[in-house]
Amino acid sequence: MSTEEVADFVERTNFKNIVEWLTAESILHRPEDPIVFCRNLLSQKIAARGDSPFDAAQPTEYLKSCYEEAGTGEAKNYMVDTGALATMETRIKKLEQLLEASKAIANCLDPYEATTVIIKESLDILSADRASLWTVTEDGKNLKLMVAEGVENLTVPVGVGIAGGVAKSKVPVNITDAYSDERFDKSYDKESGYVTKTMLCEPIIAASGEVVGVMQVLNKSGGVPFNAQDEEHARLVTAQAGVALKNAQIFRSQMLMQKKLRSVTDLIKALQENMGINSLIFTMTTKAPLLTDADRCSIFIVDGKANALTSLQGEVNISISLDKASIATSVANSGTLINIPEAYSDERFNQAVDKASGYTTKTILCMPIKAKGTVVGVIQLINKADGPFDENDEEIMSTFLDLAGPIIMESSIVQAQQKDEETGSEFAGKTVIRTKAAAMPVLEGFAEGSEDEEEDDE
Repeated sequence: MSTEEVADFVERTNFKNIVEWLTAESILHRPEDPIVFCRNLLSQKIAARGDSPFDAAQPTEYLKSCYEEAGTGEAKNYMVDTGALATMETRIKKLEQLLEASKAIANCLDPYEATTVIIKESLDILSADRASLWTVTEDGKNLKLMVAEGVENLTVPVGVGIAGGVAKSKVPVNITDAYSDERFDKSYDKESGYVTKTMLCEPIIAASGEVVGVMQVLNKSGGVPFNAQDEEHARLVTAQAGVALKNAQIFRSQMLMQKKLRSVTDLIKALQENMGINSLIFTMTTKAPLLTDADRCSIFIVDGKANALTSLQGEVNISISLDKASIATSVANSGTLINIPEAYSDERFNQAVDKASGYTTKTILCMPIKAKGTVVGVIQLINKADGPFDENDEEIMSTFLDLAGPIIMESSIVQAQQKDEETGSEFAGKTVIRTKAAAMPVLEGFAEGSEDEEEDDE
């Protein structure tokens, strides 16, 4: 179409006034959806003219009528509503924040990094003072407060307290006055000096529908309670957080599996090298925590002649009579593993060493080391990083101990124990106890040796 033809069309149809009229009507009425508004306005005019053909003079009349309405109408019909604009701008900024938050959260593959980002974005979006994030442990029984990797984290049972209740019910909780809510535990405020006034607690649900965590946000700025819009924004944040945390858990599990496979490879190589008993036990106590993600590990050898479990720290023998009741002796006598999810709830656990050392034993996996059907030793793993030891831990350790048992039985030290009737010598070398990072005293790694040794001396 030529320029002349375009100009002719615009003049012949009075198209310029049509556009100006629609623009003026939109500005006058300020519809939420201008396109739908213009469509409806045109439909009304078309219906009003019936079967009459298009009249190019009509747009001019429409435009004149619109201006007259604006000139004689009330101010609210044509003045800009500043309050509405401010509200709209706030909503747009909030949506932009949520979009940026989703991007930031989605990029995290480390659970602790994801936690940091989720908390930061939640505080910004909800205009709150503090926030915390709890994740569900692998067994699904507890919530763990995410602080930092390697730091001892607080845990609460699912179904207990506000966060535990939200995890169990999958229903968010909005508390306008924390101190008047019987579910709120004031002890945390008393310890820290912080005063919790308002709280919004939202479940973090993965795409599968399972609860993977809980987010708690405290004290909205301005001293006002969290409102319905805050609840909606929190749901949007936790929806993205659920995906991110699940992905991070999967990624972390893969990294741990790779680490375990490397440890298994190292152990198999060590077993094939025909190393001495000392080197073997050193390797076992170093690598076993990596296989199970445990904090500490100790190994005791069965001394059949002395009827005791024996280990060596430095130049001091530590011996526990097999006749004494303890977790390790129970495993040695029965040949059956013991997996304790809560040490302090088990009557076989000796709390005295924890009290003396300041260490807190939470979970224990104690397994027999066998050879030809005979128990030749006991290995004890303490405090798995995330919840109790599970069947996978039992299986991988069982496979490893099946290989280590015969080597321990055939070692010169064990044979010396069996043959030495004159000196009663228990060890010709040293057995060490190691954490994943550094050597640890045997009495801290094995929470049952100290008192028994003292009692024997008495």
